[in-house]
Amino acid sequence: MARETQDNNGHDGFAGGPQGDKPMAFLDHVGELRARLIRMVLGVAIGFFGCFSYAAEISNFLRIPLENAWASAGREGIPELQALQIQDPLMVDVRVAMTAGIFVTAPWLFFQIWLFIAPGLYAKEKRFAIPFVMASVFMFLLGAAFAFLVVLPFVYEWMISYSEGRGEFIQLELNNYFKGTSRVLLAFGVVFEFPLLIAFLAKAGVVTEKVLIRFWKIAVLVMFVLAALLTPPEPISQLLMAGPMVVLYFISVGVAWLINPASKVEAALAELDEPDAPDDEDDEDDEHG
Repeated sequence: MARETQDNNGHDGFAGGPQGDKPMAFLDHVGELRARLIRMVLGVAIGFFGCFSYAAEISNFLRIPLENAWASAGREGIPELQALQIQDPLMVDVRVAMTAGIFVTAPWLFFQIWLFIAPGLYAKEKRFAIPFVMASVFMFLLGAAFAFLVVLPFVYEWMISYSEGRGEFIQLELNNYFKGTSRVLLAFGVVFEFPLLIAFLAKAGVVTEKVLIRFWKIAVLVMFVLAALLTPPEPISQLLMAGPMVVLYFISVGVAWLINPASKVEAALAELDEPDAPDDEDDEDDEHG
């Protein structure tokens, strides 16, 4: 008597197919999502408390783009940030610790995302768990680094020079600076995940390069709207976010083509649509019968 296959999706990672051919109800998906979100929140909380003790050092690190822009604009000394409310220093420490906690726990966060989508994957696709997490963390950090080294110094220097050209006296507010800086860093980190998302969707056959090319105008419009929502209310940083988003979009077109070309997807769909060929042997049996 053959051994029954285990009903735990198999030790080899859903070898029989997604979910081991065992469908999940909608509430099961909701429960799984809730469990992953709870683990992600707990991970960020641990990262937050671990980073809060170093909030002063993290704050000094996040001042670097402003200090570089200050020096590049020809201003003497270092920029001073003013606290307008008595609670602002505390809230800034909370904000920078939370931001740092997200970056520190990024591998854990992306691993939880992978565990949520893994039940719908085949065994050969589940082998990409470690590359997925590593690539996700790398792209997240790359986006934040681009914002920290390029976008923020350029924006701050431009705004300082513009204010000086008008003869205005610049007073920098503590809470607004760290709020804007941390938001831009996180936003660019998320935006740089786009090629990885397209790669995953292309591998699953959800999108192809033809679909991306067809809807590129709508996509660009959405990108500019998102850039306006994710960046401070001034045009320079919005353009500096929307520009890389557009570049990443067209890079994603090439990624989708390399991973799963439209011709391959269309051929697979055509093969599924073809009616089954009649069985010649059955026809012969019917004639002799």
